[in-house]
Amino acid sequence: MTPPSALRLFPAALALSLCGAALAQPSALDGAMDASAPATMSLEVQNVGPPPEDQMPAIDPLALYGDEIVFDVYRKNSKVGQHRVDFKRDGDTLTVNSRLNIAVDVLFFNAYSFDYDSTEIWRDGKVAAVNVNVDDNGKAAKITARLEDGLFKIDGPRGSYIAADWVFPTNHWHRGQANSRTIFNTLNGRLTQVVVVDRGIERVQTAQGSVDADKLEYTGQLKDTEVWYDADNRWVKMRFKARDGSFIEYRCRQCGLAPGAADAVAGDDPPAPQTAVGPS
Repeated sequence: MTPPSALRLFPAALALSLCGAALAQPSALDGAMDASAPATMSLEVQNVGPPPEDQMPAIDPLALYGDEIVFDVYRKNSKVGQHRVDFKRDGDTLTVNSRLNIAVDVLFFNAYSFDYDSTEIWRDGKVAAVNVNVDDNGKAAKITARLEDGLFKIDGPRGSYIAADWVFPTNHWHRGQANSRTIFNTLNGRLTQVVVVDRGIERVQTAQGSVDADKLEYTGQLKDTEVWYDADNRWVKMRFKARDGSFIEYRCRQCGLAPGAADAVAGDDPPAPQTAVGPS
């Protein structure tokens, strides 16, 4: 067993914050980057789009998070990487850059690496364009999407797809994604069907202290992925299952929580979990 194949931990769909949710699918990235796989092309317009306006929380990321979010990435309680999201606003244009860097070392050499770089352009509360570059241990892929003539057009390693309107990419900083039934998988370029289940309130540890957060579980074509948001819709944690059955966990180092503010509720008993299926 060679270390690179044994340690290919990150399945393909990130989006996950990336990412995140997307990485929970064991074979998606392998297929997306398999040069021998026949390319597919579907130019039929799929009747999907963002969730209804009443299910779209009003989120100003710069007010909510500041100019960046930083998560440390752990596997089996060992730090293996970092996920960083940067926000910049220029007039009515919001640019969001998400970067995930993973490096697994064994006996002082690099056994596995994963690098993800996504840039989202938002205008008037809509995704106008997305550009993604992925390097999965030396296998590269590029995915692009754009809102053009009222349609959301996607080009990736497995072909091209068209949606009737923009859809959320698999980067979790905007809680509105969790109210979507279709999302744009930024690792394989596909439109992916999901069902999000609310698992209730849990206490989450962050670098600023502990905070009560709503635990959401992704099911459907993205599964084995859990994302937590606090009462103000901040993304504060993520966990998903890797190919080897271990869990990968995002721990908030910096996600907009004021120092001490989270600790203020740490001594209270969290409310009893309540489970409900997400919006249809």
